[in-house]
Amino acid sequence: MNVQAIFFSKDRALQLHGALQSFFKNCIEAEEISIRILYHTSNKHHQHQYDCLQREFPQVQYIRETHFRHQLLALIADAPWILFAVDDVLFYRPFSLHECITSMEMCPEVLSANLLLGKNTVYCYPQNASQEIPLLEPIPKSTMLRFRWDNAEYDFGYPLEISGSLYRASTIISLLQNIAFDNPNTLEAALSQHTNLVAHMPWRIIYPQSVGFCNPLNRVQQVYDNRVAAHSIDAETLSQYFDAGQRIDSDAYASLVPNAVHFEAPLHLRPTRIQIQPGNTPPSITAVIPVFNGAAFLPQAVASLVAQRYGPLEIIIVNDGSTDDSSAVAHRLAHAHTPLPIHVIDKPNGGMADARNAGIARARGDWILPLDCDDCFAPGFLHHAADIIANHPEINLIFSNVQEFGARNNVWTPPEYSWAEILERNTFPYASLYRKDLWTMGQGYDPSIPWGAEDWNFWIQCTPLGIKPYRIQQCFFHYRIHGHGSMSTIMRAHWPEVVACLHTLHPHMYPVSSLLEEHQVIANMHPDAAKRIEETIAKHPDRPMPYFWRGLRQEAAGRLPEAIADYIRAANLAPYNQWQPYYRLYCVNTTLGRITAARNAAEECVQRQPQWGSILGVTSTFCAQPLHSLL
Repeated sequence: MNVQAIFFSKDRALQLHGALQSFFKNCIEAEEISIRILYHTSNKHHQHQYDCLQREFPQVQYIRETHFRHQLLALIADAPWILFAVDDVLFYRPFSLHECITSMEMCPEVLSANLLLGKNTVYCYPQNASQEIPLLEPIPKSTMLRFRWDNAEYDFGYPLEISGSLYRASTIISLLQNIAFDNPNTLEAALSQHTNLVAHMPWRIIYPQSVGFCNPLNRVQQVYDNRVAAHSIDAETLSQYFDAGQRIDSDAYASLVPNAVHFEAPLHLRPTRIQIQPGNTPPSITAVIPVFNGAAFLPQAVASLVAQRYGPLEIIIVNDGSTDDSSAVAHRLAHAHTPLPIHVIDKPNGGMADARNAGIARARGDWILPLDCDDCFAPGFLHHAADIIANHPEINLIFSNVQEFGARNNVWTPPEYSWAEILERNTFPYASLYRKDLWTMGQGYDPSIPWGAEDWNFWIQCTPLGIKPYRIQQCFFHYRIHGHGSMSTIMRAHWPEVVACLHTLHPHMYPVSSLLEEHQVIANMHPDAAKRIEETIAKHPDRPMPYFWRGLRQEAAGRLPEAIADYIRAANLAPYNQWQPYYRLYCVNTTLGRITAARNAAEECVQRQPQWGSILGVTSTFCAQPLHSLL
């Protein structure tokens, strides 16, 4: 299912465990849903508990909060349906998100599907008052009911809530882009002040009986004085239960019928065999070395890792279709350093990003260290990094200052990292040690960019996931500078095209106006860049953006049928947030006088980027048009 579930959490690992356990138990499609936890911790101890949760629920992505608004906007950009939930929710009855979506698709005027309301919720806990059940209407071919929220009271008349509601992403994105917020509480408060923006969607849908409720055991935020249980249990006490291996027993609530969205229920715990104790074992590290015709340099790179005298360390050498004796050299190195596990992967040429992905996919370490075959590390880096990890468990990326050698001998001190800075320039060496889950959640290195910069693109992908970097001031990383004709000098010669391609890979992070300028840069690309894009399409035919970039060049050259074919291919392959192929289809079809196809493309564009609505004069239909209608 193309649903993104976002759980908000702060310092409540025990309650979040109960929320996740009950969700997996009762949501019929739970295993098909992308679940992300956007969480905040007040200290190292709470962070350690969330690290434990990550081991207990490895299928869930955990994203430490660094810039709440930016992160949330990025996280909801790649799925058409968004489920919001909080860490004190408990799902006590089976439910189907597929049924919710089907019911909402039957009526475009439905704003949301709420999982915490039902005929049983006759009491409003925050207001300490009874609430009237609104007129409920059946939905054809569904067990769900719908009601008008615009004339309902209390919880039924509170349409934009984030405790347990499913929304269309297009609706939520257009709202969040126009309001200010910096945490879940100010988010919900801001939404409640802008219900006029969704007045054209006056319906909500619910199950006849609610399938979940929030158990207000405590309050961990200091923004609002929300009501909590009379016999509340503070978060620190629950934290101690978690450390002792206690977990919420979600089965104990199966026969419950709560009378409110927020319902004071007894805390039912069960013991587990898990006990949380800070570990002293050094982090396991996998170094990944891609090599393409680099046999002369490879031994020095491997020797610099062996000289670290660090364990547990493994090295994976990825021979990316070399035509020299790189493969033979790699295998000799693997046999020569038998105490240190060195594995060799031989694969067809796919480029640097593809080679790194191949190696990391095989990695057994919890931390990844990329290293090109012509670079190296000074002794002591890995032990220094291990000390940082032990003392700063929140850190997920470690790097040092950079000593250049070869054709130049300068020192590079990377600038301070920030969300705004990384969007404009790279602030990390490619050879940075990072948690493997960043690679997993960031979906790896993108092999699409024709001239490199795959490492900068990777850091941009990871930024919404919550990068917590640490810079070592010594120059442990030694970066070789080659002379004229190297890949880096060629890339610099095509730098405007590199930047333009990279920006269009992240349409939700850059202003629409600047992206349109980037379209023109790509459309006028150098013939060498066009050749590289053709090679990328041949090697990676499942990547959407090379077709889009080729389409821009076709459009500029007046080859409009070819441009349309490339844009449609890009649209078919692209994730949900890619409005750009549809915008170009709108432009080309308008030029050709195909009014219906142009309007369909415009509606698709607006669905993915709502701010185009007023410009193109259309509104989202909330349902995809068949692509053949865009021809």
